[in-house]
Amino acid sequence: MVAGLTTIWRSTRLALLLPAIGCTSIDPGPDFVVAQEVFDANYFYCFVEPQFIVANKCGPGQASDNSSCHFSSSVSGMALLDHPAIACAGGVPVDPTSTAGAAESDFQAVSLEMSRDYMTAPLFVRPSNGANHPRVIFSPNDPVVNKLLSTWASK
Repeated sequence: MVAGLTTIWRSTRLALLLPAIGCTSIDPGPDFVVAQEVFDANYFYCFVEPQFIVANKCGPGQASDNSSCHFSSSVSGMALLDHPAIACAGGVPVDPTSTAGAAESDFQAVSLEMSRDYMTAPLFVRPSNGANHPRVIFSPNDPVVNKLLSTWASK
């Protein structure tokens, strides 16, 4: 009796596996979308934005940038909006409603330029080597930038 059940079970498993063995790819369908990474918003508002975006003048730029920085409508990538600084305590915005609107838009825009492997993210690569960027903003060896972005990438 046990030998018969074992044979039936093995036959059933084989029958279930046969269709999968011949399959080499799966059509993802017409609405295929790669999931967007979700990074910690609080870390962005309390650390990345003030210590990286604002500190490096990514929005307004320098006087020599001819208004071609990220507050400008002429910039196609990572469009930023000017807004008051977000007050934080303990790495969390004091008033969660202060992150609505322009601050949230900035978080979304910058997140699209970020990657879990931050050293390959456009947010790191473009301004650190001038690739498709008007000027070098920071050195790729900058310990502050590396710590800031590596921490955000892990959150």
